[in-house]
Amino acid sequence: MRVGLALALALSLTACAKREHAVNPANPLWLHRPGWSLSLTFRNPLSADPWSSKAGIEKSVPAIDATHGRIFVGTTDRGLYAVRAGDGSVIWRFQTAGAVQSEPLYDPQRDLVYFGSDDDGLYAVRASDGKLMWRYRTGAEVQRRPVLVTREGGRGILVFDNAADAVFAVDATTGETKWKHVRNPALGLEISGHAGVAYANERVYCAFSTGRIVAYDLETGAERWPEVDLTAVGGPSEGEQQYFDVDTTPVVVGDRVYVANVATGIFALDATAGTQMWRRPEAEGVSWLTHWSEPAHTDAASGAEIPERSLLIAGSGTTGLWALDPKSGEVRWRREGPRGTVGHPVQIAGAILVTSSKLGMFLFDPQQGRPIDGIDPGSGFAAGAAAWGNKAFVLTNRGVLLGFEVVPPAREPTTARTW
Repeated sequence: MRVGLALALALSLTACAKREHAVNPANPLWLHRPGWSLSLTFRNPLSADPWSSKAGIEKSVPAIDATHGRIFVGTTDRGLYAVRAGDGSVIWRFQTAGAVQSEPLYDPQRDLVYFGSDDDGLYAVRASDGKLMWRYRTGAEVQRRPVLVTREGGRGILVFDNAADAVFAVDATTGETKWKHVRNPALGLEISGHAGVAYANERVYCAFSTGRIVAYDLETGAERWPEVDLTAVGGPSEGEQQYFDVDTTPVVVGDRVYVANVATGIFALDATAGTQMWRRPEAEGVSWLTHWSEPAHTDAASGAEIPERSLLIAGSGTTGLWALDPKSGEVRWRREGPRGTVGHPVQIAGAILVTSSKLGMFLFDPQQGRPIDGIDPGSGFAAGAAAWGNKAFVLTNRGVLLGFEVVPPAREPTTARTW
């Protein structure tokens, strides 16, 4: 009886959603979507003791090789795993000397996987069998995804940083140093680890624990604009703990660079000169930023022309979820986020998938910030999810790799894939 009523309610709401969308196509398809949009496809424990009553902290975001149906993910048991995307079964495992908490990067051209470890190394291993190709010692933990830039002739430059605010550019095939910058990191506690690097327009953008952001030339490592101090606009009250760090990896969209300081808010900087375009100071404690966009299109149901949409979405464990206009910084919506640390979101099937350390995983409508569905595995997430089409993969804090599918509104086709 309860199942029948639930099904009837779902069908009724879906029908209402289609009618309402036809009348007002500017509304998102998810507006009246009922729950039950997230479905589990597999569950595979990767860590040594996934049933322990004490969950750890697993930060590795999976990397997806959609062509071969493979997932690459690290764990605190010091391993990088290659697993099958269909059922989560392990293909191979590579052992390091430290926890692997970085997001790997898969390079299809060279069939290599690049990833960092807490043993101070950046590794390149062969994706087919996990054979070590080279290892680069950095002097501190590497916990962010590297960036690969392919030049004419196939030459690759791999850029990455570490927890001590050092930045490196190396040959992607050999691991030989191209250039590096070593800085003095800030003393004291950081909020959520170190930021990663971003690349656009021949510039490498790096944010540091001192609250500064710098743009370097990709080929030479020379500064393209002077460092910008994001702490200069404000400071702590007397007696308060002082935090300087920028933990968000910069986000580059067009001629803007977006970055957040934990104490002074979100900034939009000119990507060429580094000058401030706008600032949202009340968005404190932000640990990640992401850009969501939807291209201009013709609505299939009504024939109406829908303009391009774009949002800068931010997450904070203290001030919640924010959606800002990327051009002006105006707040489009703000919602109280899930309790605990909020993981980096991923765009999937027209929605946003967000993880949290205490309340599991949530699917949000990006245009209005409404929750669509959620799943709590019992141990929470420190890592964000990875997505391809309507499929998602995420590692729980107990080291269990989960595979999900998101069932979008019926008018949007799901991802056809043999795995």
